[in-house]
Amino acid sequence: MAVSQAGRRWTGAIAWVLLVLASLILIGYGIIRAEWHIELPNPAGQEETWIGSRYIFAGCGVSLTAVAWSHLCGNPAWVRVCVGLPGILVGWATLDDPYNLLRHLAAVVSFPLALAGIAGVIWAGGHRQRG
Repeated sequence: MAVSQAGRRWTGAIAWVLLVLASLILIGYGIIRAEWHIELPNPAGQEETWIGSRYIFAGCGVSLTAVAWSHLCGNPAWVRVCVGLPGILVGWATLDDPYNLLRHLAAVVSFPLALAGIAGVIWAGGHRQRG
């Protein structure tokens, strides 16, 4: 019985980690696809930026879903904040101006924090935490 509970706990933790990584991959791919521009790009560049922004917004939605799941799993508040930062900061920067460098800087700041949240859950062994 204890083995099956430990297996379920790790299965849930691994699925959550994969969800967070999927959000980071979607946001990162969107940032790469959208690039950044000093001036307003030509129509083809604007279309690429719009496609990249769609990937960014999808990744932001997945990031916020991971925050909700983290809350349901009982992870500490710092884990939820760290995991939600890419979705909030990069999404806000993309909404603010889809053509500038701000979303790149938001990703540089928030991606390591999201990885720290993942490490915190793995370090706890997938156990339910309160705090």
